[in-house]
Formats: sequence, structure tokens, C-alpha cells
Amino acid sequence: MTFSFQYLFAFLSLFLLTACEDDDITTPDNGNTGTVEIEFENVFGPQTNQRSFGLGDTTDTDFPYANALDQAYRVTYLKYYVSEIVLEGPNGERYEEPIDVTATSASGFHLVDATRPESMIFDLAAVPSGTYNRMSFTLGVDSTHVLEGAAGGDLDPVDSGMFWSWNAGYVAFKFEGQSPDSPGGAHGNSLVPETPNGMVFHLGGWKDIEGTVLRNNNQRVTIDFIDQAIVNDDLSPTVHLEFDVNSVFDGPGGTIDFGQSNVNMHSPVDATPLIRNAAAGFRYDHIHQ
Repeated sequence: MTFSFQYLFAFLSLFLLTACEDDDITTPDNGNTGTVEIEFENVFGPQTNQRSFGLGDTTDTDFPYANALDQAYRVTYLKYYVSEIVLEGPNGERYEEPIDVTATSASGFHLVDATRPESMIFDLAAVPSGTYNRMSFTLGVDSTHVLEGAAGGDLDPVDSGMFWSWNAGYVAFKFEGQSPDSPGGAHGNSLVPETPNGMVFHLGGWKDIEGTVLRNNNQRVTIDFIDQAIVNDDLSPTVHLEFDVNSVFDGPGGTIDFGQSNVNMHSPVDATPLIRNAAAGFRYDHIHQ
């Protein structure tokens, strides 16, 4: 009897130890949640030859960057929308950031503004516990939320400076700058037509209408993580992503010549090649676990 009890005791001890160990493993359906911090950083160039990025002023005399055609330029304005974020994991984990738009707020829409460092870092709340190795998002604002009418927060038409009209929709991406190769005459948020060598690329549009200049230029971006982001009530990782500003001028949409392209771009049909380039410029950098 004593011998059997010892074996029974050993079995129960092993069972309880295994159960405790399983409790420490995060799974997508264990009911726990955590927070994932997303951090965007604007940079210049590929990761193998990367430089820091900064905005310039229209009165500056230097042009610190160069495109694929070796045309020098500086950047005076940079903003873009990140929305409809989805996280996915290898074991079926999935998280979709909730979207809620009212007249005073707009949850699920993030306006990344190069002049506001705080806009480049934000939290995804109530992410189910698990392991995540992929993130996708929309570069732009989809038609559903354009049609909802007046909105606040980052979608506020006045405060955001990113709205064309109810017909053309939101601007997904804004780039303004100057280049000695640009003929100038551009106007935007940081430039007036008299600004020397100005160029403006406002990239947007949310619907295709044949025979018009309207195009759906929202881009879906998917980024695979080299590392894994482990989420539970004790672990809140930071996912660090980069955007290569120079990608706007060379990529799937082609190579942009500052002397020949539309340097005063406010039309969805003209924006398509550049917004495709911009979408390809987002990439994974690292995760702080």
C-alpha cells in the first residue's frame, strides 16, 4: 500500500508541475491580454547603408539627400496615415485594432507626423496573449470611414491637414521638399508657389471611377518580424518599424525624376506610382521584449 501511494504521489506531483508549466505558456485563447507598443521611425536609405532623417526648412541652403537619379533634395513636410492594424502569430494568434470614429475622436487611425515625435509611438491595447510575428496595416484611410462623415481626432479634416474632399477622400501620404532639379511652382503645407525649387507630392484617393482622376490609392502593407513578440499580462513588447523616406522615389511604381514628374501633385491618378513606392518603404527593424 505504501509503495502504491508513493507512485501515486509522484504521479500527482508530476501532473501538477506540468500543469503549472503549461500555465506559463501564452496561448491565443487563455483569456489574458497585454499591450504592444508600435514605434515608427523615418530613416533614409537601406538598412545596409542607413542614415538618420530630419526635416529641413525652405530657407536652408543644403540638400542632404539624393534619389536614385542622384538628384539632391531636402524634405520640409512629411505625414502619413497608418490604420486597420492587424497582428498575427504562428499558432493562430490574431488581433485587429478596434476602429471607432466619432465627431470628436478616431480610434484605430494613427497620423504619423515627422514634426511630432509623440505621434510615431502608440499602443495597441488588449492584445490577446500569444506570440506574434507579423503585422499588417493600411497606408491611408478606407472608404467606409470616409463615408461616415464628420470625424475628430487624427481624422479631423481641419486639424489633420490631410483631407481633400468628400469625393476625393483623405490624403494617405504627404511629402513636400525642394530640389535643385525641380522647376518649382509647387504649393502645399510648407511651400508656396514662390518657394524656390519646391515640390509637393500629396498621395491619396479612396475609390476608382473610370474616366475620372479618382483612384483607390490605399495600400495594404504586410511586415514579417524576424523576431517574435511575446504578449501576456507581464510582457508588453515594442515593435520598432522603419520607413525609408527615399523609397518614395524609387520602387515598384518606378523611378521619379524631379525634373520631369508632376512636382505639384494633388491628383489621385498621378499619385498611384508614388504611393506604391511609399508602401514598399516600410520594414521591420527590431523588437524590445
